[in-house]
Amino acid sequence: MNNARSQFSAADESFMRRALGLADRAKGATFPNPAVGAVVVDAAGRVVGEGATGVCGGPHAERRALKQAGGAAAGATMYVTLEPCSHFGRTPPCVDAVIEAGVGAVVAAVKDPNPLVNGKGLRRLRARGVAVRTGLLGKEAALVNEDFFWAVANRRPWVALKLAMTLDGRIADCGGGSKWITSAASRQIVQDIRRRHGAIGVGSGTLAADDPKLTARCGRKTYYPARIVFSSTGNIPKGSYFMTHTDEARSIVVVKNNNKSKRKKGIERRGVEYWYTGASDDAESIDTFLDMAYAEGINSILIEGGQRLASAFLENGFVNKLYLFYGGRIFGDGLNGLSFSRGLTVNSPLVLGDVSYQRIGDDLLATGYIKNLTF
Repeated sequence: MNNARSQFSAADESFMRRALGLADRAKGATFPNPAVGAVVVDAAGRVVGEGATGVCGGPHAERRALKQAGGAAAGATMYVTLEPCSHFGRTPPCVDAVIEAGVGAVVAAVKDPNPLVNGKGLRRLRARGVAVRTGLLGKEAALVNEDFFWAVANRRPWVALKLAMTLDGRIADCGGGSKWITSAASRQIVQDIRRRHGAIGVGSGTLAADDPKLTARCGRKTYYPARIVFSSTGNIPKGSYFMTHTDEARSIVVVKNNNKSKRKKGIERRGVEYWYTGASDDAESIDTFLDMAYAEGINSILIEGGQRLASAFLENGFVNKLYLFYGGRIFGDGLNGLSFSRGLTVNSPLVLGDVSYQRIGDDLLATGYIKNLTF
């Protein structure tokens, strides 16, 4: 047992896992805020209140859990997946609610890296006599909000890339057919990956070929991340789902151009925002776009293709995490999933770390993090 866990009991871990489950289920509905879960347990070991972060501007997990607990929160222990906030934002500080409720102890999985918090909440709780412990299931808690942690630390959106390919690396056959390379079970996992991101991005070619909805359909619930289409011209088919359903989600067209005076967010037309990067070079254009996205409150983006867009993000070092789905098929020819503008050697490739593999029937999902990021 490591030092972080040695101070905690099996019951502590059980309650924190319950809080983590609440946070995980809330993911997708809280952007740009992190997804947090909180559980209030009385002295007899009974759960008297629990809650998760709501939509941005709504109550945080701690306040929801305390409201449910009512008077039973006095002297209780709160298990929370992230340090309670200590600053005024869209809502009052959660530490104030914890103190006012008379909570006796707080177990926080991880410290909040937000400079506005970053330990201040924990110090304030201790100063008011609340017993504080940290580190329980910290790795698991950080994973739930890895995008938020990255964005706060780097002031850039977290970028993930998803590709569905054959075993020989094709995303389409010789005729352009791609439905379906992977199984229905794999495609459902994709929906869950989508809802964990604040935005979904595709190239204009993919939009024209597939007319994707860019929603996250998870069982009976549908999530609506921001939709982003990357285009060199800004011309998007008027009959596309993207253009006819702009009321569902924030809809953005990123236009790559070489007019430096247009490096700005353009006028909204028909419910669509047009962002001009002012650059014709792929790397410079993406770099500018990511700065714009962060400034607009978009903390995480899932890039889904096509080949050119995926390759540009990946080879220029703008991808944090890869989701590579492999269907149990071989085409022998067709469109490659990736095609870099420059070749990489065996001595200087992109390197993945913390790679994990999941078998999904006859499909395989490989997930990993890019270790040698260049930005």
